[in-house]
This record gives sequence, C-alpha cells and structure tokens, in this order.
Amino acid sequence: MKTFVKQPRDRLDYDIDLSDWLEKSDEIEAVDVTAPDGISLDQISVLPTRIKLWISGGTSGQTYKFSPLIHTESRSKEVDFIIVVAEE
Repeated sequence: MKTFVKQPRDRLDYDIDLSDWLEKSDEIEAVDVTAPDGISLDQISVLPTRIKLWISGGTSGQTYKFSPLIHTESRSKEVDFIIVVAEE
C-alpha cells in the first residue's frame, strides 16, 4: 500500500495507474471512492487506464486511508493508499 505525505493546506493530485492490470481491450469505466472524515476529495478524473484524485485539507498528525473501487466493463479492483498529513 502506497503512503503519501501532504501538508494541511496542500491541494494535490494522486494518480492510480492500472495499465499493467488491465487487459489490452479493457479500460476504466467508473470509480467509487469516498473521502474519510476530515479530508476532502475535490475532484475525480476517469481516464482509460488511470484515475486522478484531487485531495485537499486534512489535520496535521492524522492518517487517512482511501480505498477507490475501480470498475471496468467486466472487472473491479480496489486500490488502497494512505495519506499522512504533516506540517513540514
């Protein structure tokens, strides 16, 4: 599971690339994801082989787990990652 560090006032994008997992004729159709309490999911972009999540906020010293469920025509994959919010 990947871990990222951001500051509370950062608004950053996080990409999940599934090109190695997808079949050649398959592509991402949708994603289900909800931000944990205390941090904001501002925008979601769905592209054929990856998704991009724009995330902001959070409280310094807190850890937030995201678990996007990514759907193709025939399969679904959950990709977890952690964001640690810390003043640097």
